[in-house]
Amino acid sequence: MFDIPDLMRVAQDLARHASARQAVIAENIAQADTPGFRARDLATFGAQQENVHLAATRPTHLNGSAPATQFTPQIDRDAPAFAPNGNTVSLEREMMRAAETRQSHDMALAAYGSARNILRLSLGR
Repeated sequence: MFDIPDLMRVAQDLARHASARQAVIAENIAQADTPGFRARDLATFGAQQENVHLAATRPTHLNGSAPATQFTPQIDRDAPAFAPNGNTVSLEREMMRAAETRQSHDMALAAYGSARNILRLSLGR
């Protein structure tokens, strides 16, 4: 189970991931007419989190390291077939991804806000 600060950290990372993915989607849409452009996407947030190692808070903890959150876009292997000009961007697909990303960002903000409210209530404010 998550502690409140851990929940806030995960919510913050999810919001960062959504922001980075939205930037990749915007770039894909901007390049929709560029000949030879290959659509890109980020790995899902869950896949990004699988590579995270726990941080050691005491010297007696084993092999702790502070994870650096890096989001690197990769060429989308599930992109539809090439257009006649060699472009793989599908505007419909990018709009669906944008909607999914918006939902992820909203969920992250809701989780962060709830955790913040719990902290406020516990402090009596």
